[in-house]
Parts: sequence; structure tokens; C-alpha cells
Amino acid sequence: MSYDIKREAHVHGKLWAKQAAGFFSDPNMARDYVAAIMRLALKHNPSAIADLGGGTGFVLEQLIAAGLAENIKLVNIDTSDSQLAMCQNPRITPMKGTLESFRRVNIMGETGSLMLISRSVLQYGGILKQKPWLNHVRSQMKPGEWFVHQSGCEADVEGALALDVLFEQMGVGKWVPHKEAFVRLLVQAGFEVTDDFTVPAVEMASEELAVRYGVAPDVMAQIEADLRRTCSNRPDLVKFASSGFVFQFPYRVFLCKAVSSG
Repeated sequence: MSYDIKREAHVHGKLWAKQAAGFFSDPNMARDYVAAIMRLALKHNPSAIADLGGGTGFVLEQLIAAGLAENIKLVNIDTSDSQLAMCQNPRITPMKGTLESFRRVNIMGETGSLMLISRSVLQYGGILKQKPWLNHVRSQMKPGEWFVHQSGCEADVEGALALDVLFEQMGVGKWVPHKEAFVRLLVQAGFEVTDDFTVPAVEMASEELAVRYGVAPDVMAQIEADLRRTCSNRPDLVKFASSGFVFQFPYRVFLCKAVSSG
């Protein structure tokens, strides 16, 4: 099952910065991810950087603030009109599109090098589409180019399963793999993972999850009861309060170099 992004459209645009306690608009939460992109950009000087599912353009704005070279073209690709409308920095070109359908030719000319970045997007492909999505991303790249992404990824199978069961119970088709499986997908798609590291998790409060995904109170109550039974020994995953819970959505940053198929 893949995920229908329209289900979250009501929190796009002006409301997006407030989601998850402001996680996706907090420079501190993006600091290590942005620093990794900057290191590669300084070393390889790409002609263009395109943010796949870049939303409001926040990450690209952080790169500009960090001193990214002015000769690098910046393109923000997203499927949401409300998100793209918030992207108003004159250095950034907003472009409607998706991770699974964008084309290199629409970003830049035939010459030059491309760097792709993406933050918290691949899980939207669900369990069936992450592999073809990665294959498509690789198909738009030349050997030696870089794909830097911050993606949902759990270090252990038990943690990944608990999160995926949570999504399933809420009727959400997102999927978060554990690290070993995810690296295997990346390698199979034609990437060399040169480095990876954890970044702060996003806290998903049950009250906000209910609103964001339209989960009925009785369903959320059953989910909380199940989590108390199955995850009481995993405070790294779930924190419980007198009313509700907070699930820690885990992220890793992956530095992926496109390699030759042969």
C-alpha cells in the first residue's frame, strides 16, 4: 500500500512550520543534515541541487544561510501547491513534481553535475514503492553524483516493526525499514553508501497524530493500549503520559554516491 499525500494536505503551507513541535522548521534539528550537504557541495561544486519533496524550501534556505556558493542552482520539487507557495526565496526555483516522477532534464541542461537531496520523504512510498523510487532517483543521476537524504530508518528490526505497526493501525501506508534492509535497497539501486549517521528523532504526539491523519478517538485509544502492552520496555521508542503517548520517529542521514552499474 502506498500513501496518499493528500491526506496530510490540511497541514501544508502556513501550518507546516508548527507540525511536530516545529521540527521541520527548526535550524537546530536540520543542522547536521545541512552540514553533510554543505561538505559535499564544497568538495564537488555541483551545478544544481534539487530537493525532492522539499516542501516549503526550508532546507535549501538553510544551505543559502550556510554560505552555499551562489553559482549553484537550487530547485525545490514538491507535489503540494500549498507548500510550494511558501517557497519565496529568489534563489530557489519551485517546481511541482514528485520524487518518483521528476526528470533531470527539467532541472538542468545536458552538461554539469547534479546533487539530489531529500528529507523525510521515502517513507511515503510504503513497503512496495521505496525500491522503485530509489531506482528512479538513480536513473536520473550520473555516476559520481550524490544523493544525500534524511530518511526514516530504525537501527533494529523490533523498533522498525513497532513503528510500522503503528502506521498500519492508523491506516497510514508509510513504511520505515531497519538500517540493514535500507542499505541493501540503496546498494541494489546503484548507490555506494559512503557514510550514515543518526539525527534527532521527531516526536509524534498521539494528539497530533489523530488530527494529522484523521484517526478516530476509539482507534487511537486501542493503539495506545497496544503500545503500552508491546513497547513498555522501549522508552527509546515510546513515552507514555497520563493521557496519550509520544512515539519517537527515527531518522538517519545517508550519503549516497551513484556508481556505475557495470
